[in-house]
Amino acid sequence: MTQLQVIWDVLFNGKAVTIKGSDKEVAAAMDSHLGNVQVASVLRWNTVLEGQKVAAAGFTSGLRYMIPIDNLDTRGAQALVDSLGAFAHSLVDLSKYSIAEALDFPLSRSVKSRFPVLGKLALQTKFTNGLGYTDHTKIKSSMKNQTKDTKNGLDPIRDGKGSSSSLFSDAFRSLLSDSNWFLVLSTSTEDGVQSPEAVLSRGSDGGMYELNYDLREFAATLTEESRNHWWTPLDPEDITLNPTLSFDPSEPIDSEFDPSSFHHHGSKIQKLIENVIEWEEKQSGDEDFIEELEYTMGRLSREKRLSRQITGNDHGLVSGLESGIITNKVILPWLSEEFVNCLAFFIMTRKPQYWRNGQSQIHLIHPSDGTDIDLLMNQ
Repeated sequence: MTQLQVIWDVLFNGKAVTIKGSDKEVAAAMDSHLGNVQVASVLRWNTVLEGQKVAAAGFTSGLRYMIPIDNLDTRGAQALVDSLGAFAHSLVDLSKYSIAEALDFPLSRSVKSRFPVLGKLALQTKFTNGLGYTDHTKIKSSMKNQTKDTKNGLDPIRDGKGSSSSLFSDAFRSLLSDSNWFLVLSTSTEDGVQSPEAVLSRGSDGGMYELNYDLREFAATLTEESRNHWWTPLDPEDITLNPTLSFDPSEPIDSEFDPSSFHHHGSKIQKLIENVIEWEEKQSGDEDFIEELEYTMGRLSREKRLSRQITGNDHGLVSGLESGIITNKVILPWLSEEFVNCLAFFIMTRKPQYWRNGQSQIHLIHPSDGTDIDLLMNQ
């Protein structure tokens, strides 16, 4: 079943950013506007001044509420998002919404068939808070460093000390842009559910990066680089009424655009998986969960290089249109799956000492404009 949440973003004006307590004032107004609607988590838009290091504490430039809607019908969900447009506050410049769809690892067949070629993704992790350590000093050090190290290490495209950019090729990083960092605070506590305003007094429970992505140019380049390797253009002199073109990617090509070069197909994947298992044994010792983790990581890292037959009847194939058909019908669906699997493997294996195993998520962000909530809720 599709897991959907409304993302309600409220961005502060310049005055609010400099006033102490403005976040709580705006949150109180947001809570009042929502009434009894449940909020799963509150996120701080976290921004650093130009010239500062990425790991700097930064300042809150806005709030993001994640509101589950799986328990609502279409009419209720539509009424909720319609109500958000009426919110106004003297400390707020902008109020907007989008829909977050939690993706399966690996991608489900239904999502693969409709995955947008460009859009937004969010990578979210939940902190371990020292789980797995037994020494008090190490627990304290872990809790002290987890936010800073996540801010440095969760972004796939940012360079610098503690970053993860070296795990990805220049070509893969070109798929992503414009990362925004958020601190995540859950409303669920050991004492029950707290109001969004109240959780702002607590430390963060996790981190999130939201990024733009665009698969189009990458897919077109891979199509051209694979010409005469995985597929051969039709003979323009051939007058066959129903031509057939074979696409066979079983042999990788020497290119960083080939998915075989992606992080989740690298030479160190088994060591990364073993590291995750070792940490989970320390953190929970849950054999069933460990088996599920290992199975999921194995599926994510397994290469899929399926051959295809492209025909005139089924795909409109004619001489001169081969590149476009290969790109749109074959390369893009394959690339979409490998792209998400790579990011999923990354957040599951990168920092298991800081990121709780099995709690990392990838959200596909659907914009408010042009999104059919009814269709999305009934996928």
